[in-house]
Amino acid sequence: MRTYELLYIIPATLTDEEVAKTEGEIQALVQKYGGTPKESRRLGKLKLAYLIKHVRHGHYVLATFEAEPQAVAKINEALRIADKVLRHLILSAEEAGGPFELVQYQEIVVEGTSKDDRAKRKRQDKPVSEDVKAAAALEQGAEDKPAEKTEAPAEAAEEPLKNLSADELDRKIDAALSENA
Repeated sequence: MRTYELLYIIPATLTDEEVAKTEGEIQALVQKYGGTPKESRRLGKLKLAYLIKHVRHGHYVLATFEAEPQAVAKINEALRIADKVLRHLILSAEEAGGPFELVQYQEIVVEGTSKDDRAKRKRQDKPVSEDVKAAAALEQGAEDKPAEKTEAPAEAAEEPLKNLSADELDRKIDAALSENA
């Protein structure tokens, strides 16, 4: 048998008596699936970082138990389904690494970065490159030259793009790609 740590959160909407009853139910659940509960201690009632099932605060409970790995999978599944458990985590004692310390979640606001103080950036329209304009003109069958000509390979410079049909252009692109590959 291996030693495991189980950390779970019970909603703070429950009374202290209901929390104690839930702790007992979870210990019974561990025993039901072949585990041996060793210790259970409440770490306190803390504010969650985000809402879970419309609950803002929770009672954190740390329990240690011994069980076989197959039993841990069954315990994990049963806790996942449990209504009174918001979140849970089971770790082997070796993975846990030592005594568990719980730290209260605190939002840190750095001066000048709060949402209210930030100036909204205006969206700037990015200029469309000349290549994109030329491709759009070819698709529409337009005969207009692009306003600014970019450097092109020697083969393309011999024959202007406006004189090519779509099929010829595709063949030239395929040939150029196969040469580069």
